Amino acid sequence: MKKIAIIPARAGSKGLPNKNVLMFGNKPLIAYTIEAALESQKFDRVIVSTDSLEYKYIAEKFGAEVIIRDAELASDTAGSFVVIEDVLKRIENIDYFVLLQVTSPFRNSNHIKESIDLFEKSYDKYNFLVSMQKSDIPSFLIKELGEDNNLGEYDININNYVRQKYEEYYPNGAIYIGKIKEYLSQKHFLGKKSLAYIMNREESVDIDDILDFEFALNLLKKKSKVFNSSIIIEEKNFNAKKDITLIGGTIFNNWNIEYLNNKTVNNLGIKNITIEEYRKYIFDLLEIKYVSEKVIIMLDIKNILSKLLKEQILNELKKIIENLLSINKETKIYFVETPSVFFRADVKKEDIFNLNEYLKNSLNKSIKYIELNKEMVDDFKNLKLEYTYDGYHFNEEGYKKIKEIIEKEL
Repeated sequence: MKKIAIIPARAGSKGLPNKNVLMFGNKPLIAYTIEAALESQKFDRVIVSTDSLEYKYIAEKFGAEVIIRDAELASDTAGSFVVIEDVLKRIENIDYFVLLQVTSPFRNSNHIKESIDLFEKSYDKYNFLVSMQKSDIPSFLIKELGEDNNLGEYDININNYVRQKYEEYYPNGAIYIGKIKEYLSQKHFLGKKSLAYIMNREESVDIDDILDFEFALNLLKKKSKVFNSSIIIEEKNFNAKKDITLIGGTIFNNWNIEYLNNKTVNNLGIKNITIEEYRKYIFDLLEIKYVSEKVIIMLDIKNILSKLLKEQILNELKKIIENLLSINKETKIYFVETPSVFFRADVKKEDIFNLNEYLKNSLNKSIKYIELNKEMVDDFKNLKLEYTYDGYHFNEEGYKKIKEIIEKEL
């Protein structure tokens, strides 16, 4: 049978902005659904419906075909029916379709294959299939509150409630299958002609808001080794006599670099530190006696996450530069701009570019400003995925690129 996967992904989410493409582990959220559909090898076409050229770029990067929907189909009031109808009007000669929501990242290719096999075995009897999850709360415990929030509707003896006695289910949002003609007539997937495909609680996680996202992220961390945040900070030698000194946060800290342009490097990057903390805990508390002939400073997004004002960041940066020059007035200072991100939930790329522009215009012209983002972002000013494993921190290719850029400027 011929079938297509339809993956809706509008850009205007209010509860969790850009949730469909937020970095989730080592790739955008939408990638999990696209890859699951492709890996199932069940579809003639895998189609993403979106209103965003930016989303189109991302979806195509992971192998999906993209349809750009009209603006009226991307509003808050546009339901799933009109979006699906729009796709089906453009596609011919298919028997049925499978709707896959981006917000179900733990629904994998096996779930898709199993649900399709189940549907096709019962094709003559059923018009639809919906993935379902067992409910933790029986329906008789869900009531409206009365006037002044009284519990008058709860005319039940809850002492007799035994959870294990109840077998109730609800749609988990992961998989919907429908025959074309029947869906366009009925306009939904439920009813007597619909078959259930049961998924467990963990597989059924659906992301709607930031709490859902953080819960799913922790679950992903438990399920995989994508996150390895327990990087040990080696003891730093703040007076090592090297040709070049690196001062910064996590990005420098994680960089295994010994030479730049064949010059020795003393890497003084420290994980999860702001520029203010660096000045307080390093320059104010430690007795630094040696400063290299060249010092490269780079700020991490921790400065933005910590809600430091750009004026505060500039002031702290100036204090560190003054300290460096007071020790060695011949030191040449280089400042590397903060790299962009790829759809992080914790920081906006616009805030990074605004900070970079402010510092570029405010720093003394004797300080060499090194631009990273011109060579490291895509057409939408997002950090290119080939340079990062989580939307911000660099992978091996990212560090190769930053080394290449810095060496050209030294």
